[in-house]
Order: sequence, then C-alpha cells, then structure tokens
Amino acid sequence: MDVTVAVLADYANVSQDGKLNIMGIFQEVNPSEIPFVLPQMYLVLSLTAGPAEVGLARTIRIPLLYSDGQEILSLQAQMRIPSSRRPGSRVLIHEAIGLAGLTFPQAGDYAFHILIGDDDKATVPLHVNEPLQEVTND
Repeated sequence: MDVTVAVLADYANVSQDGKLNIMGIFQEVNPSEIPFVLPQMYLVLSLTAGPAEVGLARTIRIPLLYSDGQEILSLQAQMRIPSSRRPGSRVLIHEAIGLAGLTFPQAGDYAFHILIGDDDKATVPLHVNEPLQEVTND
C-alpha cells in the first residue's frame, strides 16, 4: 500500500462517484495568539494498493508530532483493502479526515506521519508561525 497524495486543506470531500475534491491546500498557519486552536482542517490522503493486497487488513496510524518528537494527536484505524473496479489493477482509496478544534501549544514545525503497518509512508508538514506583534507608535 502506498500514499500518492497527502495534504492539509481547508475543506475536502469524496464525491459519490469517487472523485476527491480539495480546497485550500496549506502548509502553514498564522495564528493571532499561542496556544492556537485551529477551528477546522482536513487531512487528505489518496492511497493505492496492489491486486495481491485486496481483502487484506491494514492498520493505519497517523500521529501528529511536534519537531521535538512530542505527540500531539494520534489517529488509528483498520482498513480492509477493497477490490478494484478493474480486476487486476491497483485500487485507489481516497480519504478526507476532518479535524476540528485542534490545539497547537506553541509555534514551530509539526508533521502528520502516515504509517501503514510499521512503515512511515508519507509526512504532511504544518508550520505554525509566531503571532505578529502589533507595532504601536508611542
């Protein structure tokens, strides 16, 4: 199983006919204060699996880590690989994971690590900028 797309976005969904719709891809945020609560974001993934993997169960774990290794959040799910619409070809799986109210305790570099089994397949970076200091003319 491989990750072909891994991004953060303001909004994403998978249509009834299987199309992945992504709006507002980003890699950094500009908070007004720290700690910072991000009201909503989507972690968007496209995964592929080979024909020999159809029917197998895979554990997917997605920890959000700060640059010092501190785990902020961890998501985990079991996924059974579905059949392809075209027998013998790779299966394409789209996921749009909505995350609301996630708190970032400090500015700096964060990353979602996409682990399938024990393999780190992709990293989605997120940089939280320092809040801008207002300049006052005294």
